[in-house]
Amino acid sequence: MAEFASKGVAGSGLGLGIAGTALGLLNGGLGNLIGGTMYNGGCSENTLINRFELEQSNKIAKLESDVALRDANIYNDQKSLELYKYFDGEIKRIDKTLCEQAVYNATQTGAISCIQNQIAQLQSLTKLIVPNTSVCPGWGNVTITHPTTPAA
Repeated sequence: MAEFASKGVAGSGLGLGIAGTALGLLNGGLGNLIGGTMYNGGCSENTLINRFELEQSNKIAKLESDVALRDANIYNDQKSLELYKYFDGEIKRIDKTLCEQAVYNATQTGAISCIQNQIAQLQSLTKLIVPNTSVCPGWGNVTITHPTTPAA
């Protein structure tokens, strides 16, 4: 009976050992079997670092920050340039419209002035006595008599 008991204890110990090894391999790989830091790269959240590594880590962080800042500045410069180009185009369009309006206004002012001169000339004709030969050349003399009776 002692024979069976020892076989059972040994069998269960062997089974647990194999299971533990398999779980260890799944959890940390071969590195945990060889010393813990060789296989998985030697870094984890709780690994101690020396001053040199800390300085290098800080330099890398600063460089990454500088690169991000540079990229942000480039992006802002590009957006500012796009905005400048948009407003420059709008100002040129408005300037062109104002120039066209000024030409139109000058043309209209000239036309109105010409029409005003023609109206003034027509009004002055009603005050002139025009000879019949100028009005109807070739028709001869025309006699105009004023009626003496009042119009009904």
